[in-house]
Amino acid sequence: MEKNKYFRLIGIFFSILVLFFILTFSFNINHNFSENENRYLQSFPSFSWDSFTSGKYIKQLENFITDHFSFRDFFMGIKSEVEILLGKTKINSVFLGSDEYLLEDYNLPTNTERFINVLNSFYLRNKHINNNLMLVPTSISINSSKLPLFASYYSQFETIDEIYQNISFASIDVRDTLLEHNNIYPMYYRLDHHWTTYAAYYAYVSYCEANSLSYLSINDYLITEVTDDFNGTLYSKTNIYNYQPDSIYLFTPKTQTDIKVEYVKGEEVITSDSMYVYSYLETKDKYSFFLDNNVPLIKITNNKNNNNKKLLVIKDSYANSLIPFLTYNYQEIHVIDPRYYKNSITEYIKTYEITDSLFLYNMNTLDTDTGIYSIN
Repeated sequence: MEKNKYFRLIGIFFSILVLFFILTFSFNINHNFSENENRYLQSFPSFSWDSFTSGKYIKQLENFITDHFSFRDFFMGIKSEVEILLGKTKINSVFLGSDEYLLEDYNLPTNTERFINVLNSFYLRNKHINNNLMLVPTSISINSSKLPLFASYYSQFETIDEIYQNISFASIDVRDTLLEHNNIYPMYYRLDHHWTTYAAYYAYVSYCEANSLSYLSINDYLITEVTDDFNGTLYSKTNIYNYQPDSIYLFTPKTQTDIKVEYVKGEEVITSDSMYVYSYLETKDKYSFFLDNNVPLIKITNNKNNNNKKLLVIKDSYANSLIPFLTYNYQEIHVIDPRYYKNSITEYIKTYEITDSLFLYNMNTLDTDTGIYSIN
């Protein structure tokens, strides 16, 4: 009798537990974005016979259930903690480094020759302007001393050397300055894959020195912390939620500026007097504070500069925190993200009488970036 009562209590407990998860799952269905992972969740898939027979429908349904599982973030965090306790030093291609540094792995590139050919082809059509290439190593190369013991990775420096030796126009090497100043200021966020504003400043100095341009010293800027709660992409990849968040710093010239920014998003043009979008500081994607995330085309005019120098920046998101420094040197800066900009860049150069170009890419996305291969 007591035994039946025991099993009945277990049955009631699990029935309540199942009902609880069903109810909480139904609430989660309406959530389509994960703040922790900074990505859109799988929506409920539309059924078709073709998608069912190909297995696509089942896969999407599985992803939908996984993405909306109750307390998903909590369980993912527990999973990561258990893996760390078991001695794991790498989660989702991210090394767990010392000093709470998360270091994204770098794989052997396969498109280096193709990238070189694309750049040289671009140069042949635009030899009349001053062209520059800046390749930025990621944290794993500059902070390699923080890697776990016996961790192995492929050197980004070898690929940088190969590209710089084979392109037909000027290259700007920022490796030494990042290594040097990394002992003074953090050059990379600990929990995100981007470089910091300090790193962007010193890379800007390298650009100016390579092109014989004047620049403001770091003491000519008012440096303010705009947030101390930045949990970036690597935080989301590893689900390690107990690390101290990063801070983001803003460099504001002490001299008066007059900037006009046009964010061109298809037919929509948003005009602003700021290169910073403060509303992003209230979201997970705080790095988008710089130049409004990934916009196809941005036009920046410095109304206090009439030198008629016009720079075109072809870039990934690393450039977003560097571009504001360049407004000191150019009357106009035109920013194109070729992942989203679909018109002819060569025609754009002619139309807007561009005088200089800068290709700026970080090494971890260079090999797989879809936009760079469409510039021609």
